[in-house]
Amino acid sequence: MTHDVYAFTTGATLTLTGSEPPVIGPPLRPGSPELTLTGGVPGIRVGNVLSPDDGEMALAGDIPTIVQSNNNLVFPTAAAGSLTGGTPTIITGPILIPTAATPSLTGGTPALAHRLVPTAATPTLTGVRPLINVTYPPPTVQLTLTGGTPRIAITVTPTGAAPTVTGGIPSIALSLAPTASLTITGGTPRIVQTLAPPAAAPTLTGGAPLIAAKVAPTGATPSLTGGTPVVTTIHTVSFVAANGNASSSVTIPTHQIGDLIVLFAYNPFSTSAPTKPSAGGTVPDYTYIDNANSGSGSGCTTAYFKATATNTTSGTWGSASHMIAVIVRDQNTSSPIGGHGQAAGTSASSTAPSVTLTHTDGSSVLLHFHGHSSLGASGWDAAPAGYTRQASSGAAFGSATALNTKNITTTDGSVAQTGGQSGQSYAAATVEIIN
Repeated sequence: MTHDVYAFTTGATLTLTGSEPPVIGPPLRPGSPELTLTGGVPGIRVGNVLSPDDGEMALAGDIPTIVQSNNNLVFPTAAAGSLTGGTPTIITGPILIPTAATPSLTGGTPALAHRLVPTAATPTLTGVRPLINVTYPPPTVQLTLTGGTPRIAITVTPTGAAPTVTGGIPSIALSLAPTASLTITGGTPRIVQTLAPPAAAPTLTGGAPLIAAKVAPTGATPSLTGGTPVVTTIHTVSFVAANGNASSSVTIPTHQIGDLIVLFAYNPFSTSAPTKPSAGGTVPDYTYIDNANSGSGSGCTTAYFKATATNTTSGTWGSASHMIAVIVRDQNTSSPIGGHGQAAGTSASSTAPSVTLTHTDGSSVLLHFHGHSSLGASGWDAAPAGYTRQASSGAAFGSATALNTKNITTTDGSVAQTGGQSGQSYAAATVEIIN
């Protein structure tokens, strides 16, 4: 074992150069170090351990703020302040807070404005009398009759009576009482207010009054004299449903036995009219309404069948790219088709032809079928005014069909459905379903 003497260096001297470093924080103490030995066995020497004297710290430059030195805070000595230019005025002594000042007025007397709320005044009128417009309801009026016999008529509102018709067919006119609106032009209107007095008690003097009373008759039974009246009952045809499909067949909407099935088949790229399929199974033998080839534009066909079952199908139609199926109810059982026609051509719109209506009493259903070979970017436009869109097929930039029904069927005329591209072919048809 070797005995040696080891000397430890004294504390390092910190030298600061430049501006004052901001050293802020509590004193830091390092934790106990740990010695890690790697590889072999260390040699141990025993000697005397000498503790060095306290280190000295030398500062150079400005005065730093040092907050750590052996766990004690060290504050630098006060720095000397330098003033450049003039001499500052230094006021020493206690700060005095003056007492409240008393204002002093010099010259004249101040005017003080004070607002008083007066008590309620009692008006006194001197001279002529004031004109006060006071309106009172009139007192109860008493009627005194002297001499003669008064005739007093009492009107009683009768209950609804049954009219008696004699000869021919009566003409019944309904009158409506319009509400009135008063318009005053020029000048200033004079408005008179009428007050209804309370009921008066008539007093009769002399003679006996004649009082006429009208009594409401009980319901009368009309009696007809001469001839027999003609009573006509009008019922309207009912539109039930419709369905469209971009194919040579279409699903027929839900229907009942006796309903009328109307089909529209459209051939967009040829003037040939589509042809019906052979009957068989659930496919009936459809009856053509219009089936002529067109001279220009596209081809179309309309047909119908009165349902004998509830599972009727359209079948596959020849030369058809689009189909529309319509269900109508309460139609004429033997001859349900009224006015009808078809048209074709080249245009941006599809125009359904005008037809001569069989019934102009508004009881018919008027179907307007439209087909176009090429729609615009927005597809079909909305149905024209006075019509309702019921079904359609196809989309923008392609062939398509649409069905509109006329809202009021007392008249008819040709009607154009817009939405197609200019210079493209179309075909359209109009069919009246009558009762």
